[in-house]
Amino acid sequence: MLSKSDYLRFLQCPRHLWLFKNRKGQVEQTEQSISSKRTIEEGNEVEGYARKLFPTGKLAEGFYEEAHKSTKALLDSGEKVIFQATAIVEGLLAMADIFEYDESNQYWIINEVKSATEVDDDHIADACFQKIAFEKAGFKVGKVNLIHINNEYVRNGEINPKELFKIEDITEQVKDIEPETKDNIEIALKVESQEKEPTPQIVKQCKRRQVKQCPYIPHCWKNIPNYSIYDLSRISEKKLIQLLNDGGSKITDIPLEGFPLSEKQENQVTVAHAGKSMIDKESIREELSSLEYPLYFLDYESFFPAIPLFDGYKPYQQMCFQYSLHVVEAEGEKAKHYEFLQKDLSDPVPALLESLRANIGDTGAVLVWHKTFETQRNDEMGEMHPEYVAFLESVNNRIYDLEDIFTKQYFVHREFKGRTSIKKVLPVLVPELSYQDLEISEGSTASCKWFEMVSQTKDEQLYKDLLAYCEMDTLAMVRLFEALL
Repeated sequence: MLSKSDYLRFLQCPRHLWLFKNRKGQVEQTEQSISSKRTIEEGNEVEGYARKLFPTGKLAEGFYEEAHKSTKALLDSGEKVIFQATAIVEGLLAMADIFEYDESNQYWIINEVKSATEVDDDHIADACFQKIAFEKAGFKVGKVNLIHINNEYVRNGEINPKELFKIEDITEQVKDIEPETKDNIEIALKVESQEKEPTPQIVKQCKRRQVKQCPYIPHCWKNIPNYSIYDLSRISEKKLIQLLNDGGSKITDIPLEGFPLSEKQENQVTVAHAGKSMIDKESIREELSSLEYPLYFLDYESFFPAIPLFDGYKPYQQMCFQYSLHVVEAEGEKAKHYEFLQKDLSDPVPALLESLRANIGDTGAVLVWHKTFETQRNDEMGEMHPEYVAFLESVNNRIYDLEDIFTKQYFVHREFKGRTSIKKVLPVLVPELSYQDLEISEGSTASCKWFEMVSQTKDEQLYKDLLAYCEMDTLAMVRLFEALL
């Protein structure tokens, strides 16, 4: 059977669908990340709140055939709202999140629930597949709605589902793509049943090796060089196809002349060919010498749930639960370390701000990596806690983004592979310092693990692991600063 999830796999890549149907568990796959698992859990939570908009609804129990039988039984008993209503017909499997009968118009309404904050093309394709399947099964579908998160909702007491969600009528958008979708379904059915694995050209959709957490990246990319044309910074699909047609796959297959490149791309290709870095020492010296001591190296960790945890928060609003701060009082002095991590399930921001205010003085540069994140968090925290506005504005006015050294192309190295994240830069400039020995080694995992700790496990070791990860972020900045000096 072809489900709506299978259909979306096909739209993403025919090979993805074929591997999922024919080689699942037989080819090398990436493990599902902790953040991906959290996304699934959150989607189920969102759907649970959406069902409260339909208090008379009944759930079609089971999966696939069982849910299909359960749906028939609910229909036979006269139910007008069915959660996970299931249709199986002509090789298609459709499960509508909320299937609702409109008495006045004598037709069914498909309500699809998404944890997104706006409608996108995948949502329309998903809903169109559902409509086609249910109509093939004999249902008159007169309307299709998308129920999604209202990002302007502010929690005040218990979650109010009527305010949490927006219901958008997407019927006309679904109708517009219906002919194309019917054709695509026929192709997808043929693809999943063919004997030979499809081998489409790997183009823009795959260049970052992370198409919606595609699990088959290791399989599809096994013959792609470790440093390839797909790593070229901000490469367009047109340029990528041109390079592929020319037979190149390694980054050094990109010519230094005669191929249009931006300044950043040209620098990346140049150092790849040369095998050595480009360093503008004078510009680095000028940037760093302008910084006023004491230096405060600051990093936040945040959690941003679809369903706000506390009053005053919006869906997906970033909530800082942790900071790490290294302070260098004067040039050549050893850095002192300060930190904060919320240990229970309550709003962490008031205590975080109180701690931060005690440790950051009124003068001196505040160094961060990718300043948009910290400055936006400071603005948001200031709006929610006006008593800290002056302090947070002062911090923002003194922020220096250490990543600028690399985004401005003052330091370009082959091993950066065109990127400027701290995890790309650190191994080159400070190879003895590594995230690899940490139990938690990236931000999305830290976010999920914090929520797990405060809501479920109360694990002291997890508390220590979170502190160690955030401390590494600011220690890395200190060491990178010293290396740049």
